[in-house]
Amino acid sequence: MDYDEVLAFLRVAAMNTTQSGTQHETQNNTEQHGYFTLSGDVNSDMVRRVFNAVADITEDKLTAAHILIQSNGGYVSDGICLYNFLSKLPFDIITYNAGAVASIAVTLFLSGRHRHASDTARFMVHKSHATASPGSRPDALSIIVEGLRADDMRTERILRGQVNLTDEQWQVHAYSDLHLTADQALEVGMIEAIRDFAPPRGKRLTNI
Repeated sequence: MDYDEVLAFLRVAAMNTTQSGTQHETQNNTEQHGYFTLSGDVNSDMVRRVFNAVADITEDKLTAAHILIQSNGGYVSDGICLYNFLSKLPFDIITYNAGAVASIAVTLFLSGRHRHASDTARFMVHKSHATASPGSRPDALSIIVEGLRADDMRTERILRGQVNLTDEQWQVHAYSDLHLTADQALEVGMIEAIRDFAPPRGKRLTNI
């Protein structure tokens, strides 16, 4: 084997080693990803389920959790709790919307470090609302109003920190339900890509 043949042999061997290492690294990275579905009302039961799931994720030493969310909302404080909890975890949370994420569930969705939605998915955000009991006294109504305002301040602070709505969209949000398609969500930064939730073949799928 002459000099040129030796060099060619070494180049091929080095290329094969690099490709093998890359494939091994990719496989390891994929193995450290978990895939989950989360649906239903945002409430104390969902908070408990998420806490338990994250405990398992930590024990399994996963580096990323892909979570498909399907929810029309629920309680503001529970949604904010989940946002603050999930967004500060020491591993990546990737959230997906494959159908509908609405009301306080949008705040939960925004906890994802990376966020995606199917092209047929939709989002809806609105101000807080409550129904007063018939015959409520003015002081009781005042307490309800102050509570709603406090909830709106908390959720809007998170929304403004994560999403760049247009002035027109903010005006709609101020007085009505604001609906966003996947394309519109991409434009305002609610998602970073239009992408389906698609766990790899053979990966375990866990319902939280």
